[in-house]
Amino acid sequence: MSRTILLTGARAPVAVDLARSFAAAGYEVHLADSVIPWAARMSRHVRATHLLAPPRTEFAAFASGLRALAARLDPVAIVPTCEEVFYVAAAADDLDGRVLAPPLALLRMLHSKIDFAEHVRALGMTAPETWRIESRADLAAVPLDPAMLVLKPEFSRFATHTLIRPKAADLARLPLTPERPWAAQRFIAGEELCLWSFARAGRIVATVTYRPVWRHGRAAAYAFEAVECPGGLEIARTIAASGAITGHLSFDLIVTPAGMVVPIECNPRAISGLHLFDAQPALARAMLGEDADPVPTDGLGYLSPAMAMLGLPSALIGARLSDFVADWRRGHDSIGRTGDRMPVVGTVIDAARFAAKAIRARHSPTSATTDDIEWNGEAIR
Repeated sequence: MSRTILLTGARAPVAVDLARSFAAAGYEVHLADSVIPWAARMSRHVRATHLLAPPRTEFAAFASGLRALAARLDPVAIVPTCEEVFYVAAAADDLDGRVLAPPLALLRMLHSKIDFAEHVRALGMTAPETWRIESRADLAAVPLDPAMLVLKPEFSRFATHTLIRPKAADLARLPLTPERPWAAQRFIAGEELCLWSFARAGRIVATVTYRPVWRHGRAAAYAFEAVECPGGLEIARTIAASGAITGHLSFDLIVTPAGMVVPIECNPRAISGLHLFDAQPALARAMLGEDADPVPTDGLGYLSPAMAMLGLPSALIGARLSDFVADWRRGHDSIGRTGDRMPVVGTVIDAARFAAKAIRARHSPTSATTDDIEWNGEAIR
């Protein structure tokens, strides 16, 4: 039996920690991406990294390269980690059932800020009232004042372009078209939490709910702490079972002052909470369907390069330096773990590359990290 694992989306910090988990479980770990992933490349737990074509613009070449790589490595499983999951799923018919991700149609529903809310309500759970906005007429027909709304593109990530309780001038600038609709949702007040889980055939085998302690604007957290949220776990279990899902299931949740847990959106990929499993082998075994019970660790985890490059300036600007110092001291680094510190250097190189790419393209650095792998609902061909 093969003892090789292939992880895609190697640029993601979570891919490095997953590689560590699978290596600790006795697997030879290979990672693939359409950029050179320096953090992964510098990890001693990664056997090799492999370069694929960018799937957003060259899907046929990407799919062909992935098939050839899988044929050569013969991995027991192919595990997507980032936005490339949609393209891996689109190529899955030729990969002998080894892709640990839902089919593309199911991924589309989960990824859609509109369809996901409808699915949650169909399952008997609470979701924000949501309206599809394709035109000015659609926007005018929403029966709520803008101060009671959150607007976001139907397919988006990292809270890119999200407008929370916008003003009229913000709404006037929205690029509304039937091809790229927006979701208008009722604003839900409360504490924001995030939940990462992994499902096998509709059963949750690993999960953690966490509080984003430090984050870049409203984007992904780079410091995070596990919390208890039984209501969030029940939401994950219900959604996983509804589609017999295998793969990552991540959610943004709001806990209202009354204690109700409301799922705001779903991200069918890995997110920061995965780091809280500290690369334990039980996580890898559970993801492969083995009998294992991975338990997230207590305490604060963080990504040290982001804490230094983003957190420190934010703390200085926001007069939170004492909080920053305290969190740095009490937390532990998920990038440079004991015996595997070099990914810290690789993460800095990766960040510099994406920043330079953003400057050249006049995009945000966050957008630059996914613009060659993101999927916004268009046909994949």
